[in-house]
Amino acid sequence: MTEVTYMDSSAHTNIVGIEAKAAQWDGTDSGQPTTNRLVSLITAVPRLDVTRFLHGANGRERYYWSEPSGSDSDGLTIAGFGVAAMLSVQPVLDDDISITPAGYRFDEIERQTEALFDKAIIREVEIEAAHQDNMLLDSLPANDHPARPRLFGGFAFQDDFIPDNTWSMFCPAQFVLPHYQVVHTNGGTYMTINTLVDGNESLHESLAGIREALIDRVDAMLGGQARPIGDTHLRYPMSPEAWSAIIDRATQAIRDGLLEKVVLSRVCEVRSNELIDGAATLDYLNDSYGDCFRFLFEPYPQHTFFGATPELLVRKEGEQVTTMALAGSIARGRTVDEDESLAQQLLDSGKNRHEHQLVAQAILASLEGAVDDLITAADPVVLPLRNIQHLLTPIHGRIVTGEAGLLSLVRRLHPTPAMGGVPTDEAMTFLRRSEPVPRGWYAAPIGWIDAHGDGVFAVAIRSAVIQHDRAWLYAGAGIVADSQPEYEWAETALKFRPMLGALGVEENV
Repeated sequence: MTEVTYMDSSAHTNIVGIEAKAAQWDGTDSGQPTTNRLVSLITAVPRLDVTRFLHGANGRERYYWSEPSGSDSDGLTIAGFGVAAMLSVQPVLDDDISITPAGYRFDEIERQTEALFDKAIIREVEIEAAHQDNMLLDSLPANDHPARPRLFGGFAFQDDFIPDNTWSMFCPAQFVLPHYQVVHTNGGTYMTINTLVDGNESLHESLAGIREALIDRVDAMLGGQARPIGDTHLRYPMSPEAWSAIIDRATQAIRDGLLEKVVLSRVCEVRSNELIDGAATLDYLNDSYGDCFRFLFEPYPQHTFFGATPELLVRKEGEQVTTMALAGSIARGRTVDEDESLAQQLLDSGKNRHEHQLVAQAILASLEGAVDDLITAADPVVLPLRNIQHLLTPIHGRIVTGEAGLLSLVRRLHPTPAMGGVPTDEAMTFLRRSEPVPRGWYAAPIGWIDAHGDGVFAVAIRSAVIQHDRAWLYAGAGIVADSQPEYEWAETALKFRPMLGALGVEENV
């Protein structure tokens, strides 16, 4: 049973052995301690329900990433729990005001990542061989293995982010290397255990503890059940009238030549009579939004950011770089004919084509000097999702050697005009002054990075943050000169639906 309220705004698993003594490295200023070294052991396991693996870790730190169906990622799904290492960047404050330099958090996470993976030992072993003393000597390096260690995490939307009550356990930048990681691909399923080994200990003795923990976890990983979501109450902190007033200010700024486009967001709050288990949403998201990136980041128990986003920010595989322009939206039809008619209406819409063109041009400009051989279509295509359609332009290129790594590309691309606006600085200033609810990590980069500096980041839209028995859902709309508040309200209502459905809420306004 769900109630709806409008208001104006103007808030277990017991791991044995090595984890009990594993150091939690936080990437502090001196870099990785010289006495610690990352050791990752990988073993093949029978195919399993990855979400059930996460349910078994309820009450722990948990992480999840699944690639869209039909992508070139070999059916990649990753789940993890526990903390082998946490990397973070705190805000730089002066009298409680953030003076964090622009781009600092991306550079700092890149430095911490390189330090963590420096001299890492990554091996694949057979589970039967985990009892053997010569296990490490008989194994082969597995730095390119599908189940290689990955850091999961992301960034806040604004450079000057300061955690508020809603985002109290999140930092401007925050990544976790899970202690236990399960990876499913079309080629098999694997478990990885990641541990920082004290250099003062015998590596052989440390491996004995790691392999015992690996065996115990393989034996016990299928016992979890999802916690049901209870009765819910909805509250919309912004009324349609308040939304209309903000859009009027935005369109006036555009007419005055201060902006070309700005993306405005609003929030829906869901309150339950039970603790909300973020992992309980994953089955719904996988079934209903398998064509999106599904993610969950729970750096502390009961503080969970999750979503199902269609928007790729950037993928780096060796020299190859992929991104996309995704902007311009319309609903899906109730019949095939209506659906095709709406898709054509989207393609013919001057407002949506203009909004999309601004995004595509800005992305190409952001990549200049860092990515060569850029390939992009002359015209966008329609990307149909479960309840909405978008204009999409894929973009491919080759990284300029020595000019950019993955996180520097993330820094260049975030925020795209699909989430911020044009010009970027002016749009971000407008958002700081106009949006009544801080975005936190909404519409910001979320993803993973490996020891090679390869990885994937998506734009964290169609997302929500959970804190105990409450969830805050976010949705945005691109505003240009001829935007109408009623249309943009309806568009954001469509964008709330994935998270409302995941939380078992059928009613939407």
